[in-house]
Amino acid sequence: MTAPAPATAYSYLRLSSARQANKADQKAYKDGFRRQVALRDAYLKKNPHLRLDTSLTLHDIGVSAYTAANIARGGTGKLAAFRAMVEAGKIAAGSYLLVESLDRLSRAQVNEALELLLSLINREIIVVTLMDEQIYRRGADPTQFLISIVHMMRSFEESDLKSKRLRSTWDNKRQNIGERKLTARAPAWLHLNGSLFEPIPERVDVVRRILRELADGIGRDKIAMRLNQEGVPCWGHGRGWHGGTVQKITDSEALRGYFQPHKLVFEERDGKRISKRIPIGDPIPNYFPAVVDDELWFSARRIATERMRRHGGNSGGRQGTVISNLFGGLATCGVCGSPMNYRDRGPRSRPILRCSSERAGQCSNHYRYPYQATEDVVLSSAVFLAPQRSEPSELSNLESRIRIKLGERDSLQVQGENIVNELGQGNRFALRRLAEIDRSLSAVENDIHLIEIRLEKLRAADRIEEREVALSKMLDLQGNDAPEAEIFAARSRIRQIIRDTFQSMVFYPDGHVAITTENGESYLYRDGFYLKDGRKFPSAYSFFGLFADRRRPSKSKKD
Repeated sequence: MTAPAPATAYSYLRLSSARQANKADQKAYKDGFRRQVALRDAYLKKNPHLRLDTSLTLHDIGVSAYTAANIARGGTGKLAAFRAMVEAGKIAAGSYLLVESLDRLSRAQVNEALELLLSLINREIIVVTLMDEQIYRRGADPTQFLISIVHMMRSFEESDLKSKRLRSTWDNKRQNIGERKLTARAPAWLHLNGSLFEPIPERVDVVRRILRELADGIGRDKIAMRLNQEGVPCWGHGRGWHGGTVQKITDSEALRGYFQPHKLVFEERDGKRISKRIPIGDPIPNYFPAVVDDELWFSARRIATERMRRHGGNSGGRQGTVISNLFGGLATCGVCGSPMNYRDRGPRSRPILRCSSERAGQCSNHYRYPYQATEDVVLSSAVFLAPQRSEPSELSNLESRIRIKLGERDSLQVQGENIVNELGQGNRFALRRLAEIDRSLSAVENDIHLIEIRLEKLRAADRIEEREVALSKMLDLQGNDAPEAEIFAARSRIRQIIRDTFQSMVFYPDGHVAITTENGESYLYRDGFYLKDGRKFPSAYSFFGLFADRRRPSKSKKD
């Protein structure tokens, strides 16, 4: 009997659970991996003409065959890469692919699984299932393929049943969420004690500090840098704090006690099958213990959003450990609209603001505005021109409106869920109604957002005493050569007060500065006077004498 010709064998191993792979001491992982390796080695021993290729590691660990993640074209699955190499002619015809069973190749629907098998054997790849030592090759008995189809159907049905059972389990958990938590997973500042989530005090302190600093106008990257400089331990596996880590915390509604259930869905994108988490239903209030109040959370979110909107260009000056320019994002040229740049050439000169386009020869505004004098006036004006205290009736009215809008949103969401159910029953008018609901929901959510912004501004206007204290503290710190970190925090707070008070500052070539407050009031400033309606008003600094007994340093500290 003629011995079979030598051939190359490739071994494909797959484990569906990444958590098993990451915990290599778990028995299920060890048994699954060892079983597949043992079957492969036994087959190779019985077939010495096969030479195992060790240059390719065809291991898909933690990759699902039910979702076809291991075979999706263009994906990261090793089996998908092997198929691409076969199709490119990089795997020799007559090579063997050894797998434990067909369900290791795929547990997807039959058409996908069969297409994979045929795409391999039609290119002269011989597929061997080690459990039953069946050999699938081109020209084989058609009955064999009928049997393979039955195997594929069974594999898909088993996985589909498991998936449905898992979804049902989670649905039951959601229905009983008031009695038992869905999962032991918790935000990094909480831990599960029995059936209750409890705060971790030292982490909650860090969370509150982060939100306070964000509300004071300090950026997320700067917050992360300060935490690292102070040696505050980072949570999780990271080596230090990053702006993204800070953002993940500050954006989380779990801080307010809300939990948003999600489900995993799969979709085709650019020829790839990908998974993504999508929300299910409304956020669940009081699921977690709230560790911050709504006022601080919304304030920090609003200021972070405004910071992102204003950020750009070179308008903010350099920011190291002390903020030199408090007007970044506000100050613009009255001729061309470009940002005003902060310039400081050293101890023999004084800081100025100048048009950024004029510096490049693209604007006719050659005026140099003395920065320190402008800062002195604007700082005192931040109290004088602050939004007036809100009337209790306006606050009450807005709070009533937002409750109504929240009720409208809840009602629309319930209607949308009901229409989705009708879609599944073949109602051909449901899709049109769903689009209408979606438009209405978007409008209501936009109204809620605008009301929340207005509420925050009114609440900020009611904190004028806080503005005065913050201004006074900053002047004291700068006058007494305080540590740079304290000055940075104080000037960050002042910068945010300025942004809360003023909408814009426009610098004209005759030396005038047009200042518009957030409530729409407009003023012109020049040479120590505010000009409005043809009348001169002494600057708030001199008019109120708010800080008249405080000597300002002649120059801001350098970054």
